[in-house]
Amino acid sequence: MTPEELDTETFTRDIDNPAAEQFREQLADQQFVFAPGLYHALDARLAEMTGHDAVYMSGYSTVLGQFGFPDLEMVTMTEMVENAKRIVEATNLPVVADCDTGYGGIHNVRRAVREYEKAGVAAVHIEDQTTPKRCGHIAGKQIISREDAEARFSAAVDAKQCEDTVIIARTDAYGSANGDWEEHLERGRIYADAGVDLVWPEMPDPSREDAERYAETIHETHPDLDLAFNYSSSFAWSEEEDPLTFAELGDLGYKYIFITLFGLHSGAHAVYEDFRRLAEADEEAQFDLEDRYLGHPTESHHELSFVSKYQDIEAQFDPEARRRMESSAGFSEEASDPISSEDREETETEPAPTNDDD
Repeated sequence: MTPEELDTETFTRDIDNPAAEQFREQLADQQFVFAPGLYHALDARLAEMTGHDAVYMSGYSTVLGQFGFPDLEMVTMTEMVENAKRIVEATNLPVVADCDTGYGGIHNVRRAVREYEKAGVAAVHIEDQTTPKRCGHIAGKQIISREDAEARFSAAVDAKQCEDTVIIARTDAYGSANGDWEEHLERGRIYADAGVDLVWPEMPDPSREDAERYAETIHETHPDLDLAFNYSSSFAWSEEEDPLTFAELGDLGYKYIFITLFGLHSGAHAVYEDFRRLAEADEEAQFDLEDRYLGHPTESHHELSFVSKYQDIEAQFDPEARRRMESSAGFSEEASDPISSEDREETETEPAPTNDDD
């Protein structure tokens, strides 16, 4: 068989995407779907424990939290997908993932969509900036031509290996070096006509007027179009005289709402304050931290990581595992943590046998 005779369709696989199906059902049934921005697996598990609808793997959070970089497209597609895979495996919630600009030309966009699908994400968002892109709130952003953008999003939609996978098109026209408000609107219309599922108009500030005007205007021509809204961590929402609420945004048609760096800001603030206290007060800082987490749902890192489940699996396949667990100190089904010296009598074991020849 010659290369010309090969069936190139073998490079495409029909796959199921139950997370995307779940996400679509949420979008259809709820006033809005909210997802906190995060960048690692544990935060995704905590989001599920606290009752969220979905989680958002934020690009800025990933490059800063995992690499210490600014959001200037310095992280590769494979690195982003690998992080998405870890997050997907840690939660039952739908995961929406940042796909930046698609990481190159048409073929790169198509491959990126499929790699994210294989990782199990429910949705990806792709933007119309030039590459390398930048955070929408860092000066210097520029958008590609309408024709190139339409090609980018059409390719993304066509690349899907599961019809349920959600494609979100982000436009940065408003506030870019070569765009304006009217371009912002027209880009939304073009991307909707290209077949994307949601349009995300990135806003340069927390203006209530802009959010309302965009939704009302675009729905004049595309009344059924679902929108996405970035309740951006770059903005001081609490300082607005009349800040937008999630419910108001949902009523306007912003069906998917997310706070890009919520997990990162929450974690960075808490860790900074505790590390500062640790540098100043030594062990007293640990005592202070224990006062907050003992008795809290996050008290046991062993329970957060499902140690009992993995111990059961180990015992199922290793006949000696159960004996070792029962004859050694540490976390088990019978001995929880944190451990205090008062627990010693309960957990103390017989001395290990010695070899008389030693």
